[in-house]
Amino acid sequence: MKCSNAHGLSFTFLDNGSIRCIDMDPIRISLKPASLFSYAGSNIYLRKYRPSITCLPLLGPGSNSRFTVNNNQFLAVGEWEGIGYECRLRVSEKSCTWQWDIALTNHSKEAVELDLMLVQDVGLKSITSGLINEYYVSQYLERRILHDPMKGPVICCRQNMKEPTGHPWLMIACDNGAVAASTDGMDFYGKSYRQTGIPEGIYRDKLPGESAGESSIVALQERSFILTGNGGQRQSRFYATALRDHPAATALEDLNLLHSLQAEFEEIPPSTHSAVFQLPSRNLFNTAPFLKVEELNDEELEHFFGKVK
Repeated sequence: MKCSNAHGLSFTFLDNGSIRCIDMDPIRISLKPASLFSYAGSNIYLRKYRPSITCLPLLGPGSNSRFTVNNNQFLAVGEWEGIGYECRLRVSEKSCTWQWDIALTNHSKEAVELDLMLVQDVGLKSITSGLINEYYVSQYLERRILHDPMKGPVICCRQNMKEPTGHPWLMIACDNGAVAASTDGMDFYGKSYRQTGIPEGIYRDKLPGESAGESSIVALQERSFILTGNGGQRQSRFYATALRDHPAATALEDLNLLHSLQAEFEEIPPSTHSAVFQLPSRNLFNTAPFLKVEELNDEELEHFFGKVK
């Protein structure tokens, strides 16, 4: 399943509702292709404050979504704790730009405080069928957070290693305004992720900001908002645009691109609900809970592995 445009931009989706990869031929924008047996590097999280934070991914097997690709648009729909959602991807016909449009409706009686968080793995490397070293690629990726007076934090990434097209570049922004961002996977996932399977950043009040370690996974957090009960509605949008070549390093002047992005979608009507929706395919690898284990103590370590010399 694909959404694409004439400029070489394409989103490929798996049968579990996850994004397999994002390409800008001949450049892969995302870092690593996902599979039916792995977690995708791209997702959108709906978060609720109550006052502690709970969340739901809107894409993939961990969501409550039914999804379809219709008229070159991806649409995921569902409901979570009284909040109905429609998460729509549209690709521009004018450039390598795309928009995530999330419509929320509060079917409960009580007002709730919510926000949305977009997470994206970034490679900006030539498309290859072989394996890549994600840490090696990440070392050469410039990741910056610029601050726009209206949109708040804006994430920009530039591949400093020259590719056949030059230096590929990516910008991600939130139309309703972001409050925080992060630019490294260790900041978002944290050390406990391997034990719990839960990204630490999901439960933070605010993402920690700019850093450039060896995991080029970025995240952008929308400003929180109150969704009134009994049918209260809200529209949230994330935009992203990519260039095959950005000769210079990221600079404040790049924020000028933001002003034209929204206009690229004004002539693209949303797809209808006439298409057939499907549930995400699930398997043991993406549904089984993590095995709870206890660490070996010093005596047990010595018993099984001998004394340390």
